[in-house]
Amino acid sequence: MPLLLNGMLSNILIAGGLFAVVILLRRWIKNPAVLHLLLVLILVKLITPAYWQPQIELFPAESVFDENNSNGEQADTLTNHSDKQELLSVVESSSLQQSRAPLKNLSEHPAESDSTAQSKLIDLQNKQADSSKHTADSHWMTGFLSWNRLREISFLTALILTWGTGSFVCFLLTGIRILRFQQRLRHTQPASHDLIQQTSSLAARIGLKSVPRVELISANISPLLWVFYSRARIILPAKLLAQLNQAERETLLLHELAHYRRRDHWVRLLELLATGVYWWNPLLWWLRREIRITEEVCCDAWVIQTLPDLRRAYAEVLVKAMGFVSQSQQITAATGMASQHFLEQRLKSIMCDSVRCRLSRPFKTGIAVLALLLLPFAPIAVHSQTETETESETAVAIDTLPTVEEILNGYHANLQNLLPVEMTYRVLSQENMNCITRDQFELKAIKRFPNLDRREITVDGKVPSEDEFRFMDISFQLKQQQLERQLTPEAIQERLREKVVEQRYFWTDGSSFHQRWPYWSDSERQQNPKLDQGPVWPPENLNQHYDSIKLISWSKANQPPLRHWFGRNKERSSLQASIGNQLKEIHSLHTSAPLGLKAYRWDEKLPTYSLDESMSKFPDQYNIVGRSQVNGQSVILVDSFSAYPQRSKETRWRMRAWIDPSQGYLPLRIEWGVVDPSNKLISGLSHHLETLEIQQVAKSFYPVKIKYQEYTLDYPTQQKRSDKLKPEERAKLAQLPIPVIEGRCKTWEVVSITANQSIEPETLALQFPEGTVYENKIDGQKYVTGKTHPLPPEPEPEAPKFVNFLEQAPPLQIQEWVDGKTRNLADFRGKVVVLLFLGDVMHFDFEQIPAENQQWLEMLKQTIKAFHTKYAEKEVVFLELYPPGTSKDKIRAFHQFRGFETHAAIDQSAQVGGATNFQYHGGILDLSFYLIDSDGRVIFGPHFWDGELGEMYFQNAADKLSISLDSSEELSLEEGARVSLRIMEYIISEQIDKALAAKNSK
Repeated sequence: MPLLLNGMLSNILIAGGLFAVVILLRRWIKNPAVLHLLLVLILVKLITPAYWQPQIELFPAESVFDENNSNGEQADTLTNHSDKQELLSVVESSSLQQSRAPLKNLSEHPAESDSTAQSKLIDLQNKQADSSKHTADSHWMTGFLSWNRLREISFLTALILTWGTGSFVCFLLTGIRILRFQQRLRHTQPASHDLIQQTSSLAARIGLKSVPRVELISANISPLLWVFYSRARIILPAKLLAQLNQAERETLLLHELAHYRRRDHWVRLLELLATGVYWWNPLLWWLRREIRITEEVCCDAWVIQTLPDLRRAYAEVLVKAMGFVSQSQQITAATGMASQHFLEQRLKSIMCDSVRCRLSRPFKTGIAVLALLLLPFAPIAVHSQTETETESETAVAIDTLPTVEEILNGYHANLQNLLPVEMTYRVLSQENMNCITRDQFELKAIKRFPNLDRREITVDGKVPSEDEFRFMDISFQLKQQQLERQLTPEAIQERLREKVVEQRYFWTDGSSFHQRWPYWSDSERQQNPKLDQGPVWPPENLNQHYDSIKLISWSKANQPPLRHWFGRNKERSSLQASIGNQLKEIHSLHTSAPLGLKAYRWDEKLPTYSLDESMSKFPDQYNIVGRSQVNGQSVILVDSFSAYPQRSKETRWRMRAWIDPSQGYLPLRIEWGVVDPSNKLISGLSHHLETLEIQQVAKSFYPVKIKYQEYTLDYPTQQKRSDKLKPEERAKLAQLPIPVIEGRCKTWEVVSITANQSIEPETLALQFPEGTVYENKIDGQKYVTGKTHPLPPEPEPEAPKFVNFLEQAPPLQIQEWVDGKTRNLADFRGKVVVLLFLGDVMHFDFEQIPAENQQWLEMLKQTIKAFHTKYAEKEVVFLELYPPGTSKDKIRAFHQFRGFETHAAIDQSAQVGGATNFQYHGGILDLSFYLIDSDGRVIFGPHFWDGELGEMYFQNAADKLSISLDSSEELSLEEGARVSLRIMEYIISEQIDKALAAKNSK
């Protein structure tokens, strides 16, 4: 019998036994809360999956033995070895357990007398003489057993289909009823203010922190508590409420609040689940009835214990409510006043008894222990011990575990049978909320950094210097800006969306390969571009069809073996291709398809955390643990260990694989992690992969869909652990590894695959079109297709000199100051200096500015003036440097145009532009600035925000100013310049303010 059905039927038997015990003992259980808890425990047992399944022997061994001996004639006719093997094959094909018992009896049969042996010899001779009849009998037996097996399968299939159909109908009808009632509740009216106040007061008396809403309905239904995807609501019929006085209303409200206080609405959910699964079981319906009766008694006890002086009023409410709803229907999933069948018993208990409604702490602990013992328990029925041993012995004889060499050879042979293979695959990536939570914790920690005392921080056992501390501060600021951008609602939504991050065409024969992948922008990733745009020969097809697709071939027939086409730009002055003998120079290249190769025959390592890498170690590195199961499939569990000195000498890096020998020895699951000497994971897994789908391709099995699961740090769990510890104990916790939890997931899946597929030699040769400029990675020179000589080398520019962060600012090399004075940076030590390099503005005649430049110059003028006005009185010095050859009159005209003057100088001449300009950033920048702190060190400049960090800083500033850069391409040139200047003004102001704050804190 299937394991699922066996477990469910075991749950029914256990629940039925427990229910019978509770019903027999109920008259001695005085507290209705105790009875209710036991009944709910039985309900939970019905729908709890079992992971402790002890085997219960239904028949003693002696009965089997006697049965076998009674069939002695059959045993005697099967002493021949060939007969045993024939029966054994029938046993295997039919999988009938009971046919194995005679075989066990035969294998242990005592030695026989000579007469017995002689009679058996005669029987065998007669049997051989009638071999045709024996063959017919054997076939008849095989057919009979197969027919019995077929009938067994048909019966189980019909049973499962009937059960499943009934469950589907049950859930469907329940859903329809709930939705219909939900629609009726749209016409409810809110309760009066007095009624709401009365409800809140009663809720506080019984310890409720949240108060359900009270609503009135015109329909004739029972008062009830309703919880469905929203805040809990108490639904009261308006007509019934009009018949009640103040005291009666108070008891009615308290009754429904007691249901909510006791969380009876959660019991309704358990009932729905159990009813959907066990709709056919009368035990369930009886159990549901007893649970609801007990709930009403418990709520009655809550009312009379909370309002003991209103017993009579509460009894009258019950009578009126039962009369009011005698013709109404019952509402699915609602908790109400129950039926009138046991009204007399309830009224008698209300008026005369004093019933407890709460449970003591020791009793709750006892119930919890009982639940832990019973919920996971589900015995499974097995045959006798004699038969179990027989199966074990037969399994050892037939199905011994393969050796490590057989497993590895089987894996590689299965996949290599497909070569040469052609496929197209893609990779999808998706983050989850664990990644978001991790970033939120990191952001929270980074925000605390400015408040830390430098002397309390240690890096590699040392307290950082002030310069190192400031550098750390800036690094954390950039990291903070990055995290803030990644944690906006829009960014989180995008991160949680599954997206295609890679799509690739791949062909290989095991020694050569050819790959294609597209140039992708974010908007193109979901379009699944066609990677086969036709033949690549003649070479001109590359320019016509593969300009936006990268191609790469590796073949020993090519000299050199690597040929890489990346096209994209058809101008012959730019590179379109390269050749070489090292694949590591192509960063985007990687082979992620399982090929069954122990090592690639091209310049590439097997990818980490992959099937091939996991199955290509030396045999002595593996250890066969035994058999296991994955999704009901019998597999072989294999471990592989390697040293892991990063943590300690005693720890090891473990790879654990669940290998399916019936499907080409493919691993169905692989886990990686660090284990202790007892082979237990120390801080959880590092990665794991699951083979989600396997297809049979050309008589081999191929994993066409693989899930790669990464793990991330579980900061919330670590924080909870820390909160429970005393301050002196938290230092020890910091030394322990942080627990991990599932993070980003990638799915590798095959779009198409063709086995034993050859490729055209011209495709592997990958000749470039005439006139293509390509680079030879071996000699480092550039060539043009069709010419043998390399292109002349381009002149190497003088190595630029950049001012590094926190480096002392180089002295100014000035030709002349406009005011005729002499000064240098040392004169301004103790102040913050803004060093401006201005060049573009000198191209204009400020008396006759062209109309197309007036607006841009006006914006620049206002920006510079705003800085000067804001910081002139804050010990901030503005120094302006103009290119060599600029006249003083031109500078004065610019000062007059913008409306204020400042220190200005003309840069000294050099081979390339101005000497100071070149000394600061290795070139000529017409408009740039450097910020120098009070100690004469450069703390900000244009090249500090080149690359990704600079883009992040610019984006973060735009976000703080509520400026969207996504629509910047739609702006005019003037509007774009205005937006850029506004962002730059914010960035510069922020840096100047930080420099002033650092100066004042000294």
